[in-house]
Formats: sequence, structure tokens, C-alpha cells
Amino acid sequence: MYIPVANRMNDRPRLIAFMQQYDFATLVTNGPDGLPAISYAPVMVEADDDQIHLSFHLARANDHNELLKAGTPTTVIFRGPHAFISPTWYASPNAVPTWNYTVVHASGTCTVMPDPDTVMPMLNDLTHLYDRKHPDFTQEGHGNMLPGIVAYRMTVTTLEGKFKLGQNRPLADRVGMRQKLEASRRDDSRALATIMKEFEPE
Repeated sequence: MYIPVANRMNDRPRLIAFMQQYDFATLVTNGPDGLPAISYAPVMVEADDDQIHLSFHLARANDHNELLKAGTPTTVIFRGPHAFISPTWYASPNAVPTWNYTVVHASGTCTVMPDPDTVMPMLNDLTHLYDRKHPDFTQEGHGNMLPGIVAYRMTVTTLEGKFKLGQNRPLADRVGMRQKLEASRRDDSRALATIMKEFEPE
């Protein structure tokens, strides 16, 4: 991913929190024909002092599985708020339109989780991220559904964050952008404004 120095995000805890918040991710794996396999999945993000692990599952009928099972390098894309930026919002003259956005790429190789006794707790943990009151799935009640999916665990080997928030602009321009986004009707624009506020210099 092309990342200008001003837009590079290296804060590991911030990147992990971002992935956990924007966890419906895009999985991209290059195939032998040169075309990428692309899938979408909710991804559970776990981290310790040394490593970041991603857990997810795909439908067994998904052809993407063949590449993942083979250990083909894969990038998981977590996309956050984004919005159009009008040059009329700047204090500076002679500017052009642009787009501000936040994104994190986590890359590595995936390992199949073949043991149902491991997969079922992962599915319960993933479900409880969104529905804490949901009763646990059990082997007795739902084990017959497991053959319909393939579960994976990825250890992240490369982590990149790009927060394009107008950091290259004068402060007056950055404030003008943020204020216009705060007044927008779009949820994404207002969410982006909140992030931009955090990165404005004192």
C-alpha cells in the first residue's frame, strides 16, 4: 500500500483497536491466474505482546478456500470512515478536491482450524462480539452445521495503517475540513471528523 510519511500510522495499539472496531473485513489472495480471490467476513482480532491473530470462517463452497488452505499469502483489509473533501473548505487558495480515509492492511498466511472442539468456541466468541446474550452453540445442537464452513486463524506478519486526514495541509485547512465533516448528514463523514480532531496539532 502506498503510504506517504504524513499518513502512516505506526501506533500498534491504535491499529489493533481500529481492526477490532471495523472488523467486517475484505480478504484478498492472489490466485495462480494472476487474479485475486476476494471474500468478505467478520474477523475476530486478538493480540498479545508479540503477535496479532485473526480468526474467521468462509463457506466451504467458496473457491477462495483452496488458496487459503495452500498457505497463499493473504491481505485482510479493514476499512474505516472516509469522505470527500472539497477545496472550498480550505483557507488556502488554489486547492483541488481529494478524499480522506482510514484503512489498515494485515497480511500473513492462514491455517485451517480442523478441530471442531476449537472451531465451536471461536464461533461462540465471534457471535458474542455482536450478541452477548446469545446462548452458546454446542456440538450437540449445531455440530452438524460445521461441515458447511472452513475456519481459519492467521498470524499477522505485516501490519500497515494509512490515516489520510489532511496532515499535509496547514492547520486552518485541517480545521475547515473537520468542521464541514462534523456538519455532514453522513455518518461516515462525522466519524472521520472525530478521528481528524484527535490528530489536529495542539
